[in-house]
Amino acid sequence: MTWYFAPRMLSALIAIAILIVLTRVLGPADFGRYNLTLLLGNLIFSFTFHWLAIAIGRFHHSKEFEGKTIASVLGTSVALAFVLLIVASLVPLIVPGSWIDSLFFAAVYCVSHAMHELGTACLRQYNEGPKYAAVTLLRHVLGVALAVLFVLNGGGYQSALVGMSLGATLPGAYALMIALRRSGIEVPKYVALKAYFLFGFPVAVVSSTATFFAMSTQSLLAIFAGMEFAGYFAAAQSLASRTLRLPMDTLARVVGPSVFEELEVRGTTSSNAVLVRYFSFLMLIAVPIVVALVCAADVFANLMFEPAFASQTQGYLRVLALASLVFGLQGAYLSFSFSRSKKTGLQLGITVCSLVLHVVLSFIFIYVFGASGASLAFLVSGVLGFIAYYYFGRKIDPIAVPFDEVIKALVGAAAFAPFGLWADALSDVLAQFGVLTLGSLVMFVVLVGVRQTAAVAVFRKAARWFALSGFSS
Repeated sequence: MTWYFAPRMLSALIAIAILIVLTRVLGPADFGRYNLTLLLGNLIFSFTFHWLAIAIGRFHHSKEFEGKTIASVLGTSVALAFVLLIVASLVPLIVPGSWIDSLFFAAVYCVSHAMHELGTACLRQYNEGPKYAAVTLLRHVLGVALAVLFVLNGGGYQSALVGMSLGATLPGAYALMIALRRSGIEVPKYVALKAYFLFGFPVAVVSSTATFFAMSTQSLLAIFAGMEFAGYFAAAQSLASRTLRLPMDTLARVVGPSVFEELEVRGTTSSNAVLVRYFSFLMLIAVPIVVALVCAADVFANLMFEPAFASQTQGYLRVLALASLVFGLQGAYLSFSFSRSKKTGLQLGITVCSLVLHVVLSFIFIYVFGASGASLAFLVSGVLGFIAYYYFGRKIDPIAVPFDEVIKALVGAAAFAPFGLWADALSDVLAQFGVLTLGSLVMFVVLVGVRQTAAVAVFRKAARWFALSGFSS
């Protein structure tokens, strides 16, 4: 699992570095335009290629498709890519307007993103850990280098998008070449394509909930408060998402194949056992991050952004950290009720209703409270969506919610919180992160003391590693 989880975490750190760089080289307004175009590209991906990547994870081990899932997915993807690029090239000739340029760049980014996502999905099924790690990390390393190079040579936010697209394309192409050699490519059968679509498309749309929510809120902010405020909000949201939501979603993607394999091979009880253990690791990862972002928001904002930019993002960050935790638990854990039972249509219905409600709440909150209302709308929408997921999920496939693990996580959070507040009151950067590191260690010791499953597992593994290292020396 380390090969698949650790690279995603490192890529998240690189993505945070990208956020630091791009907010400085683009400025708030252009960063807002860049982020909205990126979100549009992700939305297009959700409706075109994402369900195919999901099908690889869900049906690769299914006996009914005779090991042909990857081959048929690759064949479908090639056709979709050609259609999308042709449409994106023709639309500007038919419909003039500056916003059409954003649509074209969003489509280019979508195809590049799809190459990378499909490639890594294949490597995950082949258990090609080192290659998966390399492809995952190279995407952001190449992307940020090319984006900065293009922007500094006179390009605007579009050139940054081109750089990030190339960063996804190059390692993605390498991964797809491996997939082609191992599985080949073929025209999919109608029965298989129908099964992939009926299962994967609702999951794809649902798993892109954060993108839908972010784009709707940022668009409303751009309309009512100005593109600069959309840029400030996008920066705070990206920071909360990259540091909190992304690790949770990544862990879900890493564990997902194991959950489904246990369900298919050994049954529901075995699958539930994997989920319970996974939930503990989810808490171990998420709790210190959300506490740090809430209690020490000024530390992270001032570290990442220029002073004027940081002052505008601090207020958003605390609320968005809590919202990201709620959305993360909803998508990274409760969603397994719908995917295991194949009731993804119901999940899609809940998501659509949640999105409509979120747009209404965002409009009202921004109108009443101004720009600060955007983050409050996110939190309220997240809580309501969480309740809906829990209620309907319990009816179709009740998965265990280990409340004892929740209580233990809250104990750990209470141990860490004073250190976060202490760091927020300091002015020296080294002292701030020294205090936060100390708080993390204290929290971990507390979690081991209360027998939190994931903390104990990490402690035992570390102890064995040190014992072996000491023995070998």
